[in-house]
Amino acid sequence: MNTWQVRATSSFECILLAAGVLLGGIGMAVLLGAPSTGVQVAGLGVMAAAVYALATRQVRRPLLAAVFFLAPVDISKAVISPLTSLYYPAGPYFSPGLYLTLSHMALLVLLVAWLGRRALLERRWPPMTGLDWLAMGFMVYIWIRSFGAAQGLLSLGSAASYSLAVIGFYVASHAIQDTADLRLVVKASLAVLFLTILFVSLQTITQLPLTLPGSKGLSFGATVDFGKGVTTYRPSGFMNHPNSLAHYLVVVLPPAIALCLLGPARIPLAAWWLAIVATAGGIMTLLVTLSRGGWASTALATCVIVAVYVRKGLISRSRLGLILLAVVVCAFVAVTVYPTILLRLTAPDNRALESRVLLADMAFTIIKANPFAGVGFGDYNRAAFEYATPLFATVTADYQHALHQLVVHNHFLLVAAELGIPAMLLFVYLLWRFVRLPWPLSRWQDHGTFAIAIGLSAAVVGEALFFNSDNYYADIRVYLFWLAAGVLQALTLLAKRERAA
Repeated sequence: MNTWQVRATSSFECILLAAGVLLGGIGMAVLLGAPSTGVQVAGLGVMAAAVYALATRQVRRPLLAAVFFLAPVDISKAVISPLTSLYYPAGPYFSPGLYLTLSHMALLVLLVAWLGRRALLERRWPPMTGLDWLAMGFMVYIWIRSFGAAQGLLSLGSAASYSLAVIGFYVASHAIQDTADLRLVVKASLAVLFLTILFVSLQTITQLPLTLPGSKGLSFGATVDFGKGVTTYRPSGFMNHPNSLAHYLVVVLPPAIALCLLGPARIPLAAWWLAIVATAGGIMTLLVTLSRGGWASTALATCVIVAVYVRKGLISRSRLGLILLAVVVCAFVAVTVYPTILLRLTAPDNRALESRVLLADMAFTIIKANPFAGVGFGDYNRAAFEYATPLFATVTADYQHALHQLVVHNHFLLVAAELGIPAMLLFVYLLWRFVRLPWPLSRWQDHGTFAIAIGLSAAVVGEALFFNSDNYYADIRVYLFWLAAGVLQALTLLAKRERAA
């Protein structure tokens, strides 16, 4: 290391230390005023981790682990709250505003540390792939369509929230630089998955939410009503809704399933058994969420994995038959042990399907009136009051009032309504690019890395199906989705470097 690099390293460490002291002082002031003990303890834990990282000069990797370990833990602080909305302040689904989670904070510090080191020490511009440019372009357009929106500051906060998801994609794509980083991310993700499985088990046994201190908790959705007084509890884990928990599982289960299907002959035995345990625990957790969208999305993702493996010769026809037989047996056992699964598929759904049809009709009405630029990001709730949809006239005023508090339970229609049909098509193209990242399959030299990549690609397919049945907006579910897409791009970039070496 030459003299200039030594001085740059020293300067960079001084900058990090000063920033750490400043942020620590601000953080301490905020924590002391926080009403929740849980928030105080969690914040102190983050600050302690930051002090450790600075003391050991290992900034990037601890922060990288923190981002993925904390990602599915919905403990957040409102920066711009939906309570600032002029429309139904008590409603659960407005422009989401801006909430910072612990993972967001770790992500922002990681972004500054990584880019700062790259600029001061390596003297290089930030890397940008073609997919990065597309994602950033989509983010910029969201900002453009949030300025001047009727929701005002709330729309800008929602744009900032979505930007955190895209930033997560970019940072995950490039901060994972080698196999050691990948192992760290996998270990952190497995650790929080196992904790989630344990926590959901406790919620299921006690039939209580057992929410973490500082989390928002369940405002609705904790039970499903099958009619005639029959209800069933739905756990939400570290999330604020059972469907959100299902979204998270649709992201993490396909890579685990892909590793399982490889068999112990192609990956280390310990890794295979970990994948078996993660898959079994994750599937049981997904079943008790009673999320039909989650079930269908995971099934579709699994079919994608199996199709790729059969085409690549990793699964023979005889083994495929055994797998199908095992799935049928496991499904029969699951329905026998937990008959609520069958009830969820056949019993009345408390007008959930009817509500989705009505909301979709409203979205189509808004899109027809604003096909090219939409009504503005974060303005769906406002627009729903200004447009009359034919099907709304068939339900009572109270039901209309309840529906106006929701956004359409279809992310593609939501994007088209707020940003326009061209932006929705760009989003679809982004999904296609994510799915195609592992191809050509000949580039993969390591079976384990290949399995994780195919699993994440299949997870994108599964999430695309889930987009059609739930109300994704700019919340933790979107953040998890973009973060997973970032890991997928990181894997492909790593495979390219290894193949070129």
